Amino acid sequence: MEAQEPPPITDAPSTPPVEEGAAPWVVTFGDLMSLLLTFFILLFSMSELEVERFLLASQSLRQAMGGTAEEAIIDPSGLMPDSVDPELKMEAPSLTEGAANPPQEATGLEPTLLDGFTDSYLDVIRERLQGFVEENRLEKTVRVEKEADGVYLRMETGMLFGSGEARIRSQGREVLGYLSQITRELNVGVVVAGHADNQPIRSGVFDSNWELSAARAAGVARYLVQEGHPPTMVRVESYGEFKPIADNDTPEGRARNRRVELFYSREDVRSAAIRWSTDPAPER
Repeated sequence: MEAQEPPPITDAPSTPPVEEGAAPWVVTFGDLMSLLLTFFILLFSMSELEVERFLLASQSLRQAMGGTAEEAIIDPSGLMPDSVDPELKMEAPSLTEGAANPPQEATGLEPTLLDGFTDSYLDVIRERLQGFVEENRLEKTVRVEKEADGVYLRMETGMLFGSGEARIRSQGREVLGYLSQITRELNVGVVVAGHADNQPIRSGVFDSNWELSAARAAGVARYLVQEGHPPTMVRVESYGEFKPIADNDTPEGRARNRRVELFYSREDVRSAAIRWSTDPAPER
């Protein structure tokens, strides 16, 4: 008799063949996670941006992506954050060395990158000064405004000085003490400018509003320096009644015109950025 083959077992579970290596989707997922990690590391490095770190990071990134360190960033908007962390610190050139910009080809920065950094740092200055105003509830007498040429902190003199006087009141010293903590950390040159209304001066100490506003601006600058602001980063100017920002026909307008301004110019920030690009490892 012929041996009969046993019937096939139909109820045994079928096991699919095991593929070697990772599934294709795992490889794609791993690549995506690596790219996201690189992206967020770059964003984190930008959150504590210093110019020399930004340049080194951008060069390393270009090299990692197959470029060269000498390639220029044509459009930095994808790398430059919309706003820079307020703790950003930057060294500014000494004002005694002049503010003239070196030739663009010597800076190592593309114009778009330089302009983007300048705008971002001016935003940092505006935000920190506005924070000072809000924390001290000074909105009625102190205004922060960003204009095309830079950032202005405008303080009405009534909070700092008596009528026709250039000696800072105790209340004004307290306010300037808080303000100096911010200005000395910005590390950018500042212009302290005095302004007045168009009313004739009645003080026997000063012969004109121009001299009064000069003494007030110098007093504010001197106090900031005493509180730790670098003296080489301060300039003093006086305009008297000749640069009003409001109508002198009303008491409110005259109060706004009697002011001391702290002005952070676009050119000073730009010069500081250029200094960093040409000296990526300055001595601290």
